[in-house]
Amino acid sequence: MEIIVLESEAYKSLQKEMLHMVRITVREAKEEAMANMDPANDWLDAEEAKKLLGIKSKTKLQELRDFDEILYSKAGKVIRYSKKSILEYLNRNIVR
Repeated sequence: MEIIVLESEAYKSLQKEMLHMVRITVREAKEEAMANMDPANDWLDAEEAKKLLGIKSKTKLQELRDFDEILYSKAGKVIRYSKKSILEYLNRNIVR
């Protein structure tokens, strides 16, 4: 077994660099996924939208519509929500 010893500053620097690389990789993967999203599969019903948002309340979903936080389409009584706009909303509201 080989043992590698690092000074604490070198270890912290390595951690910071690796975290930065992971963030870049995740950001690029999200951007690629968003770019390749099929527009036909972009529209969700209310239950799917609530599940993606992690909410249970119809009222909160209505509030997001009312304040133009997410895009939606209404045909008669049927309301569909844009998956892309929900993902953008979630990304805008990341807490660091």
